[in-house]
Amino acid sequence: MNVLIFGATGATGRLLVDQALERGHRVTAFVRDTGRVWRTHASLRVVSGDVMRPETLDPALRDQTAVLCALGTEPDLKADLGRKQRGVPVCSVGTANILAAMARHSVSRIVIESSVSVGESRHTGRLGAALVLRMLLAAVMADKERQEASVRASAAAWTIVRPVRLSNDVRSGTLKSGADLRWGLGSRVPRADVAAFMLEALETPATIGRALTLLA
Repeated sequence: MNVLIFGATGATGRLLVDQALERGHRVTAFVRDTGRVWRTHASLRVVSGDVMRPETLDPALRDQTAVLCALGTEPDLKADLGRKQRGVPVCSVGTANILAAMARHSVSRIVIESSVSVGESRHTGRLGAALVLRMLLAAVMADKERQEASVRASAAAWTIVRPVRLSNDVRSGTLKSGADLRWGLGSRVPRADVAAFMLEALETPATIGRALTLLA
């Protein structure tokens, strides 16, 4: 499968790239800064661009089978704190631009990383967990709400994954997924589990049109 990954140099994105290559996919990593690409591989292509600049997306979308989106405004790695894009609606506007480019190139399948407390998952948080997150990360959650709305309104064959708080632990082997999973502020899930689930979802038709909470 030809897989295009957005957010490829983030903490989850790096795992998506590595795991996709391990699964034998042909991977295109879409990055703003090619100097941040950490590996080379015969099946890895790197395309430089910016999701906020729609004209840079077309070269990456050509000949793709599916898209994985792990965009974020909050850097996952301490070394990346200087790259924080304050006030920039990367998730919502960037994803809308991606969806438009997908339509131009007849690419339909997309799996997107969102977050718990977004959409209907705000009703499954324990003891006001969603309210706390939406207060502490108001701008981020609002951006993700708009992101999910654009995905649902599109013609794409989409899957939304909503992980709880992410960790850098190794794969747990106990990942749970579902639309109605209960979660709390203490819930955790390894990024490695999230990446693996996103890749498996690409080839699982039953996940199309579903928004799934992930926790370990």
